[in-house]
Amino acid sequence: MSQPARVVLAIGGAIVLLIIVAVVAVLALEREQQPSYPPGSPEAALVDYLDALENGDADRVYALLSRSAREEIERREKEGVGYSFRQEIRYARDSLRDARVRIIRVERRDDRARLTLAIDRFVSSSPGFPPFPSGDRYSYERTVELVLEDGAWKVDEVLVYL
Repeated sequence: MSQPARVVLAIGGAIVLLIIVAVVAVLALEREQQPSYPPGSPEAALVDYLDALENGDADRVYALLSRSAREEIERREKEGVGYSFRQEIRYARDSLRDARVRIIRVERRDDRARLTLAIDRFVSSSPGFPPFPSGDRYSYERTVELVLEDGAWKVDEVLVYL
């Protein structure tokens, strides 16, 4: 291999390496970690719930719901034709792939808490060139009610889709 070919190859390799480092840096900055919350707090309970939902763990999601929310699920399964809580959890897991959820406000009164969430979603309009897909981002807020039952915070609604 001639000297000019080696130089071109070295420059090309350096450029590829810089692109890879830049992409990794952008992705690392883009993935903002959810802050940690004190154990036993409404925020920690909601993070646990969202983690179970994102992992499609229907048993854990169900266990983190309040009694009234579990009763609502049981009512839906008895009355609803073809309703399946487990199937709904699978669909919800898929819908969370393009979402980033942040807790932005907490209002706490005795055994009740209202958490306001900011949900950021990315909607891909075309595949694009990874890791730079083309599409749009949009954000919205949603509140979630929690209740303190038997010493633990529970999500007090059938929260499946955000």
